[in-house]
Amino acid sequence: MVKLDSPAVKFWFFAFAYIGRLALVYVAKIIDEKTPNMKYTDTDYDVFSDAATHVYNGNSPYSRHTYRYTPLAAYICVLNNLIHPLAGKIVFCTLDILMGIFMWSLIESQNRSTKYTIFYVAFWIYNPVTVGMSTRGSNDNIITMLVFATLYFLLKKRYVTSGIVYGLSVHFKIYPIIYSLPIYLFIDCDREAITRSKNPASILQ
Repeated sequence: MVKLDSPAVKFWFFAFAYIGRLALVYVAKIIDEKTPNMKYTDTDYDVFSDAATHVYNGNSPYSRHTYRYTPLAAYICVLNNLIHPLAGKIVFCTLDILMGIFMWSLIESQNRSTKYTIFYVAFWIYNPVTVGMSTRGSNDNIITMLVFATLYFLLKKRYVTSGIVYGLSVHFKIYPIIYSLPIYLFIDCDREAITRSKNPASILQ
């Protein structure tokens, strides 16, 4: 009997999710061409792409009218100019899968039994809403991935890495700031880390 938490099952679980997203990105391209007045692609992605073109030409992403996002979104989408107009979406889909990997690791670290981990993660990875966000070109899944990465490194007690990733999540959008107090309290309760902090070099451990 196949174990649902085996490495092979885990690999194909994420592989199918990724392949499905790539296929939908291609289908979205066809939909956009056939029905330009009812495009599948998110308007935000068009804005990211336009801002990326400004960056590619040596200008600020904010030269694009109505651009109100982090400049990192535009820098990611510079790949649209260097490789292909869909490259930005593929990056978003890749980070969406990475989010699932972080989720899997977090669940396994907190549960003694890993038997049903695949089902918990499937609620995210194969959720039509989640799939739709990344394949339409929304960057919201990146923020979710950064928040879960923050928790992952936090539980590993890699506080500096966790802080950097958390800072990136807040940079993308302000609302992850609500997690700052619980994160602070979690670190504050780690007396061992507080003791080590008397040695400046220990904070990087």
